[in-house]
Amino acid sequence: MNVSRNSCNLRFCSKVFTSFTIAGKKKGVTYNRFSNHYYSSKTPKVSEWIEPSGNRTGIYIYNSLTKQKNELVLPRGNHLSWYICGPTVYDSSHIGHASNYVRYDIIRRVFLDFFNINVSYLMGVTDIDDKIIVRANELGQDFTAITNHYEREFFQEMLALNILQPTMTSRVSDYVPEIIAFVQKIMEKGHGYVGKDGSVYFDVVEYGNYYKFASPQQLFKSDVEVKKNPADFALWKAAKPGEPFWDSPWGPGRPGWHIECSAMASRVFGSTIDLHSGGLDLMFPHHENEIAQSCSYHGVKQWANYWLHTGFLFTPQESEKMSKSLKNTISTSSLLSKYTSNQFRMFCMLTHYRNNIEFTEEKMQKAISLDNKIGSFLRQCDAYVKGQVVGGDISEAETMNMLAENYERVMGHLKDDFHTPLAMDAIFNLISVLNQKFKESDTVCRCPGVIAAVEVHVKRICKKLGFLKKGWKMSEDSDNMKLREVLDHTVRFRYNVRQYSIKTKLPESVTASLPAGMEKKIRKELFTPLLQQCDSLRTQLKNCYINIQDLKTSSTWDFDDSKDMREDSDWDSDSSGTPMDKQTTQETQSSEHGTSKEPISKEIMHDTQCGKTEEFEREMSTESPSIHDTQNRDYKISEEPTGRHTHDGQTTESEKLEQSLNVEDTCRKDTEKVDSKVLKEATESVSKRTTS
Repeated sequence: MNVSRNSCNLRFCSKVFTSFTIAGKKKGVTYNRFSNHYYSSKTPKVSEWIEPSGNRTGIYIYNSLTKQKNELVLPRGNHLSWYICGPTVYDSSHIGHASNYVRYDIIRRVFLDFFNINVSYLMGVTDIDDKIIVRANELGQDFTAITNHYEREFFQEMLALNILQPTMTSRVSDYVPEIIAFVQKIMEKGHGYVGKDGSVYFDVVEYGNYYKFASPQQLFKSDVEVKKNPADFALWKAAKPGEPFWDSPWGPGRPGWHIECSAMASRVFGSTIDLHSGGLDLMFPHHENEIAQSCSYHGVKQWANYWLHTGFLFTPQESEKMSKSLKNTISTSSLLSKYTSNQFRMFCMLTHYRNNIEFTEEKMQKAISLDNKIGSFLRQCDAYVKGQVVGGDISEAETMNMLAENYERVMGHLKDDFHTPLAMDAIFNLISVLNQKFKESDTVCRCPGVIAAVEVHVKRICKKLGFLKKGWKMSEDSDNMKLREVLDHTVRFRYNVRQYSIKTKLPESVTASLPAGMEKKIRKELFTPLLQQCDSLRTQLKNCYINIQDLKTSSTWDFDDSKDMREDSDWDSDSSGTPMDKQTTQETQSSEHGTSKEPISKEIMHDTQCGKTEEFEREMSTESPSIHDTQNRDYKISEEPTGRHTHDGQTTESEKLEQSLNVEDTCRKDTEKVDSKVLKEATESVSKRTTS
């Protein structure tokens, strides 16, 4: 049920509202005759929040259920179960989505890396929805083609923002049997009924324990002709012509929007979830309805213990939130064509996650300036430690005390409802104090050891909060070191095959009896397929953003950073204090992971899992078999044809063969030995086909 955007001002309720009893309906329904909306005037008894028992973490979260900060208590030791409402995949993501998921990524990293809490992070993806069906009909495509494309694109863009992969991803289309069983149980308890339109609805009044987030005077769109009560919401929608459907006890249909998240989260986590989150716009009616139907199904008074909601992102020209349905969006790909993921993450961190964010060029420039300030400071620290900076009145005892106090301040702010603006303010205060000391001319009191400690402290904080720096993850992640080794072996093998195909000559015993020009035809017949496979491998690796460069004496590989280059974040410097190489316009999980750095393309939907975070790999190892991770989905991937390809001006292997065939044979003695019997048979076969 949609909340009326022009919710009537209740100051005029004496003139606007008329109370009456609808025939055949329950009493206590009030009608707004101007907006044609109903609302319930009955106030049901709402149960109090139940604090869980278990591990008291000392972290205080603003709980939307209680509308105050509550200490996070985990019933299962150090494990946190977290469900987050994911995208409805009918269009490209926009910066409103980006800000939402970056903010939750920061909170997730705080749990993982600052407080060592094991997080099971389940994201629900809506791939059955009215908007998806409309979009599919507009384009004349099957709805799964639409959802596959935009889901792939969404996860690519989340990787580009350096957002950790979900531990698990659940899609509505994979959970229809569970959803049907979920609805059946609710109906058995008397909290559901079949409406006049054939759809199944949740009976809010019969259930009673409603209005966790909304007021009982909340307005509802009028469709009482098919429902018992205005606030009742669809659990199962009857099929309409031209829509996808599934068979059910109530006839063909599809899941309602709200039931999807409840069924998927319950299938994974059971009757209790530690944390549930989403945007502020989902609080009502979506999360309100989730609570009602989940508590009804499980027979519990409290389903999710804590609820988090992020504020909206909007532009100065728009007073409402950024939304695809409102057509006031800026795409994520456009954002990343102008700014780096570090810069946008800094922008998000400067506003508390519960507050709305105004997206302006001025605020982005502030974020860029602060990002650069960190880089400048780290280079200064590095130069000081190496003795390249002569001045600096640094007191070891004073600086160590300041460092300890800074750490406590940062941790304290993060414990207090993840207050990143104050945490970053503490870091920048430390930087400002030490920058001032670097300017002082006293060369007697030098303490490079303590400055090295400060440098490590700032770097670790930035890394834990999700800021990218080249070289960190690859050097510290054993799985990625294995990836490098695998790529080394793969490229070396390809090089050997290539050299064998180009340089191998036929034995003189075979070529002596051949007509002029036949040797070239035989060699081309034998070795062109091998060289085409070398071309194909190079193309496939390029699609994973791994470039192969063929040199005279070897072949090398590197991760693609050749397109849309920009200056990297200033603090992203190497050990010598010099700026790192330029970084692409679209940041990824890490440059070493081999993920895309090119602008996301709708036409080329490559596997988003070319690069995965250590966290995602670790958590996926314990995944339930019923959960579908983002790798196990089948996608239509356009394949490049084998044969001649040119990549960045490189000559293909088959072209090189043609060139080599036109060069005089001057290196017979250095060629590798080949089985003459096999070559002779191949020669005879080619000769027969040529003669015929």
